[in-house]
Amino acid sequence: MFDNDFDYITPDYDNEYEEPETWTLISALDRVLSVVLEERLSKKFWEKAKNPLDYLTKELDMTGIQVAILAILLENDEPMTWKGIAKCVRCSSLSIMKYSDEMDDLVSRRWLVHRNVREFGNYSRGFSLAHGVMSALRENRSFVPEKIDGLELGTFVNKVMRYVKTYVRSMETDLPDDEDWMLMMCEANSHLPICREALRYKDNLHDLLFFMMAVCNYAEWGGTEDEGLNLEELEGIFPNNDFVDRMKRRLRQGTHRLFEDGLIEHACMDGMAFPECFVLTRKCKEELLGGLEPQEKKNKVVGQRSQGVIFHTGIKEKAMFYNTAEQQQIERLTNLLSQENFLAIQQRLTDQGMRKGFACLFYGAPGTGKTETVLQIARRTGRDILQVDIADLRDKFVGESEKNIKAVFECYREACRRSEVTPILFFNEADAIISKRTENVEMSVEKMDNAIQNIILQELENLDGILIATTNLTSNLDKAFERRFLFKVEFRMPEVPVKQLLWSSMLQGITDEEARQLAVNYNFSGGQIENIARQRAIDFILSGKQVSLEDIEGYCNAETIRGNSNTRSAIGFR
Repeated sequence: MFDNDFDYITPDYDNEYEEPETWTLISALDRVLSVVLEERLSKKFWEKAKNPLDYLTKELDMTGIQVAILAILLENDEPMTWKGIAKCVRCSSLSIMKYSDEMDDLVSRRWLVHRNVREFGNYSRGFSLAHGVMSALRENRSFVPEKIDGLELGTFVNKVMRYVKTYVRSMETDLPDDEDWMLMMCEANSHLPICREALRYKDNLHDLLFFMMAVCNYAEWGGTEDEGLNLEELEGIFPNNDFVDRMKRRLRQGTHRLFEDGLIEHACMDGMAFPECFVLTRKCKEELLGGLEPQEKKNKVVGQRSQGVIFHTGIKEKAMFYNTAEQQQIERLTNLLSQENFLAIQQRLTDQGMRKGFACLFYGAPGTGKTETVLQIARRTGRDILQVDIADLRDKFVGESEKNIKAVFECYREACRRSEVTPILFFNEADAIISKRTENVEMSVEKMDNAIQNIILQELENLDGILIATTNLTSNLDKAFERRFLFKVEFRMPEVPVKQLLWSSMLQGITDEEARQLAVNYNFSGGQIENIARQRAIDFILSGKQVSLEDIEGYCNAETIRGNSNTRSAIGFR
């Protein structure tokens, strides 16, 4: 990160620098950054950085200046103003601002987004990398922004809901940035009645954002007791100033122009209007959102009986270490599930009269990374996850469990129809539903389990999307399920080189030799090694001093419960 208190100057390594035979996006950007910090935007910069610039301008479809500023923003990893960019290359703000058109081009192509930056006690307009740019470049591919124009109503509302949940409610961005994003979305989809209505309030973006948040609230909770946008929630988003105070007062009094235009009204509680809570009017729902079914209604089972939706934008990147065999399988599967390849493969399978669904089984010992791998695949391929809690689908009433599992797949089909990118249906710890079916059943519970399994088997036959199941047990796997899983990936206990990498990554500060020693001496999974790392962190917080290798070995010895074994004792007499 660049420090505002001093100039960042890269040492001159040119005498020993040798260009690689082939460039990657990251290596080329790194070279451009080194040269631009050393030579600024002088003639020498263009001469010394010619080869990586030629490569990047072609691969990224950018000008040389755009590439240079992109490299600076990547290194800084925080929003930067014109003044901040100018300071990095040691020139005046006016000198760098002559490239405004090229920066505006990157914003319009959505490589960059505007962000407010606090400078000298005030906020100034700045630039930041759009979400996904860093990941794309790290994977050596050009960034392709998510499609936002010409959307259908359901897709548009889903995108807005995702943004509101991820950024607005979590306050990860500044209010003006959220308002600008919402305005951009409405302008890009002005063919939708709801967007045309929202654009009537573009003269006051507070009102536009408030209205779209009310739309999101209805889209998620409409028809349930949780429907309604609470003023207390808005007070955590909008600033405290006279203008906003007047807005809130008019909302309470019902004199705000959204009331006058018949778009919102006070929520009704026990037959009385509640002035602190706001809902869309029936007219707004029917005329502007006609045909939109609220998520909690269409997604009843997934919303109430499972852990719900995991948005790929909220999944944090995590370094994963696999044995060679697993690494190859995971990379192949991730490549197949990339949006471009996935659609092409599905079309080819359809043309050949084959089933186009992808059912995958991850199996192996606990703590070997099965669940986290699902999350990282979703993040890398830009797919949301509908995670199902198997235990919560079971119901004590006859026939209800079967209805619940059918509803899960119906909800998933609906989610696929409404999503631009096919989501992943995730059955975590699915041992109970893929085990061998019971023959000659007599107990009602056994009948219910068999009925659930038969339903899932049929659904797998008709699957058009992506299903991933994880299990710790495969010895009791029903043969019918084994045939229906197209990809089966076994997660074995990590080998010594992988364990060494795990120890080094989770216990920062230990030497390579110490990591190797721990890897050789302890046959731990990644989950167990993470437990050791957490114990070490806790002890550091409590004592304030780093623990020794001997202490770490003590944690390791205590990690496995004495007498516990993965093999069961035989029953009966010996």
